[in-house]
Amino acid sequence: MVQFLTRDRFEAARRFMAEGARPLDRALLDLVLDGGDPQPALAALATYQNEDGGFGRGLEPDLSSPASTAIVTSIGLRLLARLDIPGDHRMVRGAIRWLDANLDRATGVWPIIGPDVELAPHAPWWSWSEDMAGSEGVAGAGNGFRFNPTAEILGLLYVYRDGVPALLIDAAEAGLRQAIAETELIESAYDLKCALRLVETEAAPANLILPLKSLVLRSVAAHAPGDKHASALALAPTPTSLAAAAVSSRLDDAIAALIEGQQPDGGWTPFWDWSAVDAGAWERAKRDWRGWLTREALETLMAHGRVELDPPA
Repeated sequence: MVQFLTRDRFEAARRFMAEGARPLDRALLDLVLDGGDPQPALAALATYQNEDGGFGRGLEPDLSSPASTAIVTSIGLRLLARLDIPGDHRMVRGAIRWLDANLDRATGVWPIIGPDVELAPHAPWWSWSEDMAGSEGVAGAGNGFRFNPTAEILGLLYVYRDGVPALLIDAAEAGLRQAIAETELIESAYDLKCALRLVETEAAPANLILPLKSLVLRSVAAHAPGDKHASALALAPTPTSLAAAAVSSRLDDAIAALIEGQQPDGGWTPFWDWSAVDAGAWERAKRDWRGWLTREALETLMAHGRVELDPPA
């Protein structure tokens, strides 16, 4: 039986967002539901950007350091692109400036975090060490960050190509081409999601996307269905997502699980927990994540046509 989020539970989620979500997540959801001016979302996003142009300051709730990092800057630039902010906007120019200054030219990748993450509490998987490039503890570290965050960042640079130094794109693209050639399967959930975002970037060159698309689809087919970090809906958040056909047999169950995961207060909650590391910091992160996850849940369910938006007859 096809399952829908009822009108009552949809309204409960909206109340949860209005009362408990960050201004950024509220503004992003308002744009989806009501359209209108992107300026409130842009103003909220600006509070997470540093003077050096990069993003930090807890935009990624598990990483509360004020310092700019590649992973958080990728999120910031992703949201700027989502808001259709033009390339000559100061926030876009700042992010590109930071990325240009922090690319590892020798490898063509952006190290996902730096030592300044230790300036504030964070989840244990975001701990910095000098040998982290060989560590499995940091997301993306095991493969040298070639997909997470580099693939997604490269896709965003294609979107803003007119304002990006050509040598920056050339260096990152060369590193990614090598990564594609050397990779049989993308095994990490986060690597796979970053690669999917690049494949779905219309501005990316076809001679890069074709081999990456083949690798991504092969990896989606081989990926463990029960991986909470890359559920069918995470891989195919819309019916037109590249991976939608590959996970189509799992989408109904994933949608049902998402609907059932809504909490009595109307919001969704993380499946992870690092309160054992720092209970107070985790409570703050959990609060911010709940708004983020509730927004994403509503956006995904609406994209798949699984919300009863019309009042019952």
